[in-house]
Amino acid sequence: MKKCTAIVGVTILAAAWTATAQETPRFETFLGYEYVRFNSSSFLPAFSANGGGGQFAFNFNSMLGVVFDAGAVVNNNIGGFQFNSTAANFLAGPRFSVRRWGRIRPYFQALFGGVYATTSYGILGVPVLSPENPIPIGVPGLFFPGQVVSAQVTRSATHFAMTAGGGLDIRLSKHVAFRPIGLDYYLTNINRNYQSNLRYTAGFNFLFGGEKPAPPPPAMKPCPDGTQVPADAACPKMDFTVSLNAQPTEVCPGENVHVTATVNGVQPNQVAYAWSVNGSQVSTSPVLDFNTANRDAGTYTVTVAANAGNDFNPTSASTTFTIREYHPPMGTVTANPSVLNAGDKSALSSSFQGQCGGQISPAQYSASEGTVQGDQFDCTGVNFDPNSPTEQRKTITITAKASDNKNVGTATTTLECVKGASPAAVRLPDVLFSDDNARVNNCGKRILLEQLKAYVERDPTGQVVIVGNTSPNERVAGLAEKRAMNAAAVITAGTGVCSAIPQSQVQVSAPGVNQNGVSFESGFCSSSVPGGATSAGAMRRVQVWFIPTGSQIPASVMNSQSAAALNVGSLGCPK
Repeated sequence: MKKCTAIVGVTILAAAWTATAQETPRFETFLGYEYVRFNSSSFLPAFSANGGGGQFAFNFNSMLGVVFDAGAVVNNNIGGFQFNSTAANFLAGPRFSVRRWGRIRPYFQALFGGVYATTSYGILGVPVLSPENPIPIGVPGLFFPGQVVSAQVTRSATHFAMTAGGGLDIRLSKHVAFRPIGLDYYLTNINRNYQSNLRYTAGFNFLFGGEKPAPPPPAMKPCPDGTQVPADAACPKMDFTVSLNAQPTEVCPGENVHVTATVNGVQPNQVAYAWSVNGSQVSTSPVLDFNTANRDAGTYTVTVAANAGNDFNPTSASTTFTIREYHPPMGTVTANPSVLNAGDKSALSSSFQGQCGGQISPAQYSASEGTVQGDQFDCTGVNFDPNSPTEQRKTITITAKASDNKNVGTATTTLECVKGASPAAVRLPDVLFSDDNARVNNCGKRILLEQLKAYVERDPTGQVVIVGNTSPNERVAGLAEKRAMNAAAVITAGTGVCSAIPQSQVQVSAPGVNQNGVSFESGFCSSSVPGGATSAGAMRRVQVWFIPTGSQIPASVMNSQSAAALNVGSLGCPK
């Protein structure tokens, strides 16, 4: 019997744990076995009674309900006597249920009401039991054991009763639960004496009403993203990202822009691409090579729409590149120094920049006047007025040209070539002569060999001008030319006491009596000849001029010739 009970218990528990969860029923009806252990009273010993009972419960919610309890238990033999007792209870009260464990539901309750008790016993009988066991109660009409009962007496009454306890229900299905145990403290008040009793119940509970049970969960299927969804539902689409890289980001018309797409969250070979530039579709390749020929300058937006199939949401990305505008070569040119003297040179340099025209060639220079060799400007070729003794300046325009594959760029600057003021011609004292005489005396030689020589030594490239004059009353023909030739011979012969000034640097003129407005400059030689201080004596002379390098011959000197052309060297060094 015990083995069968254990098997049934295990089976019921297994069914409880494996069944699916149910909603709270609105009504419960219990039917089952009832056992009561009555405690002793004033005239009866403690005894057990068996019977059955039922309960009706109404649940307000999953935790709280109200219970109506009715049942009866019977014992036909109390203490070995023919003593029948029946107790029927009718109780009601609250019940608190714990439904947190699915099929297993403990509950606790406290019920109040009454008990209807009936008692039957025999009187005036013949001994039928052992005479050694007298009845231990003092109720009139009862005899000792061993006597035969000749009559029955029945007593009944209704008294207060209550129970407090709990139990455990194991739900077997939607409408049936098994109660293996219900255990209560059972308080009765029979014969005006309170008895503390113990009640045990077991049976089946029938469940009705309430929410419909939750439908069984649908069959699930795995999705690519690792989640599970019902078998008849579509998997949620996954996201992936795409990013773009354009190289280069700035190009000239005609150059290519290479754009690549990088995806994350999906295999690249799953992705289909649709490329557009400024809204116009241009390609469906995995990469974009965009040619900018015949495109206007400006910023262009590249967009790719990426689709990876039904399992992924489509996505897109954008980037930009710029087509630059063509700029012809433009630049600057400089001259260093920008102001230079005649005969000096200036270094030329330039810088040209352009855009989208290819490599710019080295600059080529030209000048409005003067000469250019490579990157050097030379003032030597600049024309100045040779007769102007004052400083002269000329502004020269330098032009630099550089070209790209399309155009030639030009830049200009200016510089100044300066020819300084010519040094004034130096007038030395006149060399004086005696009347009708062409010989250079000692005083005249001092002027030529000392004073003039000092100027030549300081400026070796300077020139000497000798001008011969005569007075109107002199009678020797060609006297003015002879005087000039002898003076020229003294400074060019290079022998004896004579100087060696190159004949090419000596100019000779012989205007004769025409003085050309040149004043008399006798110096310390006025007394070296007779009548030298007179006006006539002042005309018997040779004017001596030193012309510094770069200076001009005085305008009073006319028809001069080089000493070399006049064959002055044939005269030797005059004595």
